[in-house]
Amino acid sequence: MHEWLAANEFLSIDEQQIRRDRALRRLLEHCYDLVPYYKELFGQLNIKRRHLRDPNILQELPILEKSDVAANTDKLQAEFLAPGQHSTRSTRSSGTTGQPTTVYHDKRSLGMFPWLKQRELRWFRYDPMGSLLSIRPDIEMPKTPQGALVKAREILKLDGWPYMRNLFETGPSWGFSNINTVTDQAELLNRLRPNYLIMQSSCLEFISMQDISSGTMDSLRAVQSISNTLTSSMREQIESTLGVPVHQDYGLNEIGLVAARCPEGGRYHVHEEHCLVEIVNDDGSPCAPGSQGKLLTTSLSNFAMPLLRYDADDLAETVEGPCSCGRTLASFGSIHGRYRRTAFLPEGTFQRWAAIQTALARNSRINKAAVRKYQLYQDLCGAFELRIDCDPEFSTQIFADCRTSFDQAYSSNPTPMLSILIAKEFKGEGQRKFQNFISEFTPEID
Repeated sequence: MHEWLAANEFLSIDEQQIRRDRALRRLLEHCYDLVPYYKELFGQLNIKRRHLRDPNILQELPILEKSDVAANTDKLQAEFLAPGQHSTRSTRSSGTTGQPTTVYHDKRSLGMFPWLKQRELRWFRYDPMGSLLSIRPDIEMPKTPQGALVKAREILKLDGWPYMRNLFETGPSWGFSNINTVTDQAELLNRLRPNYLIMQSSCLEFISMQDISSGTMDSLRAVQSISNTLTSSMREQIESTLGVPVHQDYGLNEIGLVAARCPEGGRYHVHEEHCLVEIVNDDGSPCAPGSQGKLLTTSLSNFAMPLLRYDADDLAETVEGPCSCGRTLASFGSIHGRYRRTAFLPEGTFQRWAAIQTALARNSRINKAAVRKYQLYQDLCGAFELRIDCDPEFSTQIFADCRTSFDQAYSSNPTPMLSILIAKEFKGEGQRKFQNFISEFTPEID
């Protein structure tokens, strides 16, 4: 599998297209024959089996929304699977932007995950014999030897990297729950001095603001940002303070790993052995190069519950031309986060949020660990509240800098109100994903 994936990365453009079309046709025929939801859909659209020979038929299908999956979970499951490919378990979306979506997978679909994880770490140039620290939700980590979830302040010691240790020899790794305080996380990082660090984007930003020792900085080679949106301000803060590159992948619980960001080209290469990606306009038509649109994913590996043109509510940019790394896998540009988290925001919101992030980063570099955590909240009147867990000794300076940056970020009349306060508690704390920006303009449900 490793050799096959590596060889696929540099095939000719024509060969990539042939393989892509062949895999898509196989999936569409399976859906036509064995998946009740698609049987009905193809009938309604008057699509015959012979029409599936044309790969462009995919674009004639309607976009599959999360609400469609929730309402048709049973009908989306195949009536029959090949021997040895029985549905093994289900996965669920986090539900941070709506109702969680449940998807059932076959062995092929689940089995792709560790191999695609190994591929992305190879693209990131990780040394598998290095040490790895994962600070993330307890349910996303291996269980303790007693079969329990790791507890607060408990350090999970593993004899290899998660997902990799059953495939390849690796160095040691540790797990630590992200419900621990930022101070505890930074202390553990300084004590273990790992070569690689994996954290959710917002938590990675917070830990980069702490007092990280020179020994830790010397040992650290790269960090990986996962789960929530990493803004350009956050990337700049993390890379400038930790002195290492930030790597990213893009995945969905409903699909698995979809793509990984190329260190050389800065674009996301799609794992086309596992899925296909389209960037489309609201009407489902392809976006022009350089524009932004909805990111749709078609799962090529999951025959238990296939998702065609699935919209997870993410926005991304299209790119054209070859990547500088030489890989010929399909690719897309920057990910701009959830549509529902951006489409309804008042004009100037992101500019003001970025200005506050920059101000907080600037103050954290001047006084290490002065800022431990923050969250920006926007109410339905457009007013903002910035809650900061910071050292009281520096609060006056930090507050003034944030307010000045906020006022200068975007010219509008009148400027929205901004209140700032020291806080130890934040909205949504303890949930699977911590959001460093929350707006009441964002719908909570579909």
